[in-house]
Amino acid sequence: MQRFATTTTRKVLFVLYGTLLVLGVALIAWLHTGQRKTLRQEAASRLSGITGTLATQLDGDRVRRLMETYDSRGMLVRCDQDPWYYVLHEALRRTAEASTLESPLRLVAYDIAKQELQVVVSSEKKPALRDAMVGPSTRSLIDHLTGVRIGPGRMQADDRITVLDPVRDGTGATVALLVAEQPTLTLDSWAVARLWRNIGLFAVVLVVIGIFLSRSVGRLVQGEEDAHSALRTRHDGVNDSIAYAGKIQGAMIPKPERFREMFDDFFVLNRPKDLVSGDFHWYQRIDDHCCYVATADCTGHGFPGAMMAAIGCSLLNELVVQHPHADPAELLTSLNERMIHALDQRGRQRGAGDGMDIALCRIDRVQREILFAGAFRPLYWLHQGQITVINGDRRPIGGSHHDPARKFTVHRLAYHPGDRIYLFSDGYVDQFGGPERRKFMTTRFSDLLLANQHLPLEAQHDVLERTFLEWKGAEEQVDDVCVLGIAV
Repeated sequence: MQRFATTTTRKVLFVLYGTLLVLGVALIAWLHTGQRKTLRQEAASRLSGITGTLATQLDGDRVRRLMETYDSRGMLVRCDQDPWYYVLHEALRRTAEASTLESPLRLVAYDIAKQELQVVVSSEKKPALRDAMVGPSTRSLIDHLTGVRIGPGRMQADDRITVLDPVRDGTGATVALLVAEQPTLTLDSWAVARLWRNIGLFAVVLVVIGIFLSRSVGRLVQGEEDAHSALRTRHDGVNDSIAYAGKIQGAMIPKPERFREMFDDFFVLNRPKDLVSGDFHWYQRIDDHCCYVATADCTGHGFPGAMMAAIGCSLLNELVVQHPHADPAELLTSLNERMIHALDQRGRQRGAGDGMDIALCRIDRVQREILFAGAFRPLYWLHQGQITVINGDRRPIGGSHHDPARKFTVHRLAYHPGDRIYLFSDGYVDQFGGPERRKFMTTRFSDLLLANQHLPLEAQHDVLERTFLEWKGAEEQVDDVCVLGIAV
């Protein structure tokens, strides 16, 4: 048990560690994604601040004059070759250096004649006048220059962030765009550095939490497991005792095969609510042509009911040996007296309700006669296609809440070959279920027997069991079930 508890404790701790790990990984991934997005937004805002300020300081007329003066590439070989270019270049260079930009600042314009986006001035040392500018953002830049889009803009691609602001001439017309770019590789490397920092912090926190769980939660779980193991040990002991009681009960109650000594067609439907049952069937042969059969329903179910069933079955066996030719009413009278004496119920209120209900028959195959007596249980007699219900007396076997010297009534039936009798406890008809969660009831039970009277009793057993299970459905079985059917 100690090993079992230790294994379970480890499993619980592993589940806790795993949960913390998954949550931590999810949190770190969420933070990393948020940091990447934040860094890109901050970079775009920073570039917008640079281009927005510088674009208002640049003279668009100078840009226009440069484009008109130099109509082809390579005409400028030095930045100081043209004063207009030099002034614009210096403004871009100083801003790029002061802002520590990774990519150069560019002034770009659209050459309508060549249908080409061209660089006018850049912050690089080598002049780039009239150099073609290509890239993912080319189409958007042309739209801004041709008036399809108006105002500043931001563009984000997988490898770079692009920010632009218009440069206007004296009339307010946009003649060029000031373009600033930031490679995302640097931003991603910053995000990865922060990611590793977060992973390190999480690892430290996980170690601290792990130590705390091992010392506190581990001891708590271990204590719970020790208590659970002790409870399981007691539970297993109780189950073993009940299982052994079931073996004893099975040895005392006649096996269903014993009915075959006198009857070719019969069935015994036995469905205990628990491992052992308070209901039992009973058979005792007197001679070659006469026997007793019965079904009994003892107070309670489970282990208490099984104890009552063992007492009842034992008393019946003794009485039949002592009075083999007594009629069922006389046997029930003697059984009641013996039960009251065995349970010490005479003149006492404690345990006054303990006892049993029973249907007892004596069947004489030569005389073709059935003698029946019942204590709160009936006999169902199927004769010539009709069921006749012979009710037993409304008094139980045992219990001091009735007259201790109670008597029972015997009923004599002359049967024909092929007739059938049914003895049963109330567990079948009292079962709740069906579409409206109601009891099965005796009327439905009688209709079921009549509807299947053409079947052999073994087949009727299957019908009764299937019908019971379908009626019960998902409901709990309310009581033990015992049904005995015999073709006399």
